[in-house]
Amino acid sequence: MRLVPLLTFRNTLSAVQTIGDTPFGQRITYIVGEGRFEGQALNGRILPGGGDWLVKGRDNLARLDVRKTFQTDDEALIHVSYTGLYKFDADVTQRLASGEDCAFGDTLFLTHVQFETGDKRYAWLNETLGVGQGRETQSGVAYEVYAVKTS
Repeated sequence: MRLVPLLTFRNTLSAVQTIGDTPFGQRITYIVGEGRFEGQALNGRILPGGGDWLVKGRDNLARLDVRKTFQTDDEALIHVSYTGLYKFDADVTQRLASGEDCAFGDTLFLTHVQFETGDKRYAWLNETLGVGQGRETQSGVAYEVYAVKTS
């Protein structure tokens, strides 16, 4: 098995909805703003309106549950969903508050990415499993995504 670079993407966050403490942890919904994705085989924009339905535990470890829509430069729509782990970190929070972007690896921020499309030009994505790492920026998030290949 090997990892092959697939794409990078960035998007803003247009709103944060703090639902509060629930029996499962602190529930926070991040509403996806606009963004851009780029890769060797696909490029385009991220449409606003998706979300991350995050649950944060008492130990500051959170489970990600994200869905968003990519629109390729040639007008194909791709549903992107990913789950993962994010660790809230005081140093990262402080640096963001002081106007800095964070780097990959500054905190645990890993994802498992799947794609769905009805566009035949990108049907190969339906059979692609991605893994990625994320980082926080002043306006939102940025990711590097790799395709998992068996040969």
